[in-house]
Amino acid sequence: MTFTPPKEPLNWQNAYTRDQAFRDSDKQSSEFLLPIGIALVTVLVYGLLSLARFHFFYKYSLYTIGFIALAILIFLIVSSLLILKGSSRFASTFFEDFYRPPENIDPVKIINYRLNGVTRLPEPLNMMSQFKYIIARDGEIDKKDEWPTWMALNLGGPLMLIVFDGCALYLERGNKFSRVVGPGPIPPFLEWHETIKYAVDLRPKVKEGEFSVWTKDGINIRLAVRMECRIGDPNKKDPQGNLVYPYDPEAVKKAVERYALKWPKPEEEPSENSWVDTAWGQVTGIIPRYIGSRMLDDILIADRKSGQILSPQALEKLLASINEATNAFGVYVINLQVTSVIIPKEVQEQHKTFWEVERQSINTIIQGEAKAFSIRTREKARADSQRDLILAIAEGLEKNKASPFTEPLLLSLYGVLDESLHDPLIRAQLANETLDTLERLRELLDK
Repeated sequence: MTFTPPKEPLNWQNAYTRDQAFRDSDKQSSEFLLPIGIALVTVLVYGLLSLARFHFFYKYSLYTIGFIALAILIFLIVSSLLILKGSSRFASTFFEDFYRPPENIDPVKIINYRLNGVTRLPEPLNMMSQFKYIIARDGEIDKKDEWPTWMALNLGGPLMLIVFDGCALYLERGNKFSRVVGPGPIPPFLEWHETIKYAVDLRPKVKEGEFSVWTKDGINIRLAVRMECRIGDPNKKDPQGNLVYPYDPEAVKKAVERYALKWPKPEEEPSENSWVDTAWGQVTGIIPRYIGSRMLDDILIADRKSGQILSPQALEKLLASINEATNAFGVYVINLQVTSVIIPKEVQEQHKTFWEVERQSINTIIQGEAKAFSIRTREKARADSQRDLILAIAEGLEKNKASPFTEPLLLSLYGVLDESLHDPLIRAQLANETLDTLERLRELLDK
């Protein structure tokens, strides 16, 4: 009974089929029952020949010989059953001592199933000879307390594998990788010496946590991060459109083989670091390295030259960097969020004082600009009114050159114009046309 898993991932699903399981089962049962059958037939033939010899010499009747032959046959059958029962009891004892199965697992059922196998029967009797099956869904195997599941995890097949959408099975043979199987139109089969090492959940997983980071200016802060990830490229769709979570067998293989053993506390039992924890390790390594190259204000203030660290654009860059690392072992980070930034209290107080001073400075600048704008507007309005008045006076003098004006009035108006034209502040508020008009007006008054 030889089985070599194919190297091409596309052929892993149906590398072992129901027909192969039946052939191997027939071969297994024949190898076990054939020697017993040969021994029984040999003894029976020898007994019949001996009876025929007694009949020839001692003239026993055929009825007597038939009765003796039947007795010998019953004796052989009973003896064989007793031998098989004793052998089964011995094998069961050895099995329990060697594998230490749970109390609810019956070793006799496992031994008989693996030794005798399942014989293919013609229709409609084939419904009476079916292989046992196990169900895998949501990253777990159902009915773990039953012997077929225990056998699949510790010994092997033959077993039918019913894998639901969003789940995959990592199989081993001799503690070495064999293949990856998942959901499909034809249920895969577990070969005699293949075992289920991992049931992998292909649905997106969410992990949240906090970790410390150091900024470039030497301030230790804590970030609360939320990560969503899955095995396999989320952009790949099922060609047949039947699966909500299409699986990539090669990506599953890479993710499972990235499992690591962690033992943080020597007084406790070690545990495995799953693919989710491995992806989280990349997050806790890349984000601190990125923030360590930035100042604290880069996290809190958006309008800085380097750009805010927690902006959507910066998170997209971080997500791309993390995926570049996690894609190597088949994991894709779908979403990454920094939900909160925890800053030391004393640093918060310092920034609060700084921001209050900066806000007061900004308010002072705004108030000064508003006041200056008000002054400019008022002076401009006054200058406009003066211009209009002067233009009216000049126009009147041009039209009424012969009209009598009292000498004090003319002198007073001349003095005001002369003083105003010599004041640089007033000249700065007047347009060139207004200055020309005032010059002409002064010339008229000179005359």
